[in-house]
Parts: sequence; structure tokens; C-alpha cells
Amino acid sequence: MKAGTVRVAGVDATHGGWVAVILEDGRFAGDAHLRPIDGDFGELADCSVIAIDIPIGYGPRLADAAARTFLRGAPSTVFTTPTRKQLEAPFGPGLGVSAQAHALGPRIIHVTSLAVTDKRFYETHPEVSFETMNGGARLGFRKKSFGGMEERRALLAAAGIDLSGLGDSRAVPVDDVLDAAACAWTASRIAAGAALSLPSPPEQREGRAVAIWY
Repeated sequence: MKAGTVRVAGVDATHGGWVAVILEDGRFAGDAHLRPIDGDFGELADCSVIAIDIPIGYGPRLADAAARTFLRGAPSTVFTTPTRKQLEAPFGPGLGVSAQAHALGPRIIHVTSLAVTDKRFYETHPEVSFETMNGGARLGFRKKSFGGMEERRALLAAAGIDLSGLGDSRAVPVDDVLDAAACAWTASRIAAGAALSLPSPPEQREGRAVAIWY
């Protein structure tokens, strides 16, 4: 890496681990399929910012409501972050949390713990980032559809992120890779001091700014 180069990473959850897209000065510079879920992200040691699509902190949070308002027509893509007590309890009726959110519990707990001491971690949400790339307009297709894949890849390409050089991540589901790339786009904005937050200003919880960045 050349002196003065800004190297950042975007990370999304995928089966058995994480997928990372790495940018240098806003351009694709590599990718990684990180395992296991509770790894130390050592592969990203030279990245100045790690923007990750997982809640950092426990609910209730202002960030979740702010992101749902931002996405307007697609609020279901933002789930309410459970409390730590809910995440640590066995899943079942009456817990007051969805199965999807509860299944992410180990990831939420792990990354929240890492972020206490590693200030490179920022929470982001790919759909918020993609809508921002799209000039604030809602996207036309759901991300798991073929049209959604084409639409999101075109937005990334227009932002200067060409994924044709993917390596380790080629076997990862395409929507996870695209989401990681959107997170990386946000990471570059954070590094440049150009990112915005939901809510704005961020909510202050136990000395930490809690927000979704884009």
C-alpha cells in the first residue's frame, strides 16, 4: 500500500462468517471471506475504517427508527435491535424478538464487544447506502432479485467500485457481496469525513455514539 493511501473495508454477514470488500482511495482493492463468526478481523488490520452491517449496541435504539423512516417504502429491511437480555435468552414464544434478529445475537454481541476498544468499527446499512448512491430515490427491485443485483452493481460501478476482480468471495451469495461493497462505500465516506448518520447527531450511549452511518 502506497504512503497516503486510504484503505477501508465494508463487511456483511454471510453463512459461517463474514464477507469483506476492501477499497483503496475509493477503488476496489481486494476482498476476503472471513471465518468464523467470532474471529478478530485480523485480515483487515491495515484498514483505517471497518463499516459493518450489524447492530453495534443493544436496543432500544433511535438508529433503528431513523433508518426505517429514511427507507420509507422498505422499512422492513430494518429490524428492531433486541436488548442484550433478549439475545442471550433461548428463543421462544413471548421473548418479544423475531427469529431473524435473535439468530444474529452472537454476531451482535461479538462485534459490539470488539467495537468497545477498536474504534475503526462503524455500523452501516447497505440499503441506506444504496439509496443514497441512487440520489435518495428508492430502488426499483428487491436485492435478492436479478433486477436488484443489476441495479445495485450499476450503482457501485457508477461510484467507482468495480467488483470484476473478486477473489475469495466469488462463492459467497451475490447479495452479501454487494452489501459488503455498499458498506465499503460508506467506509470511504467515513474516512473522508463526509458520512452522515441516523439519527443525526448520533445517540450517545455509555460514552459511545450509536448510529447507522451512510
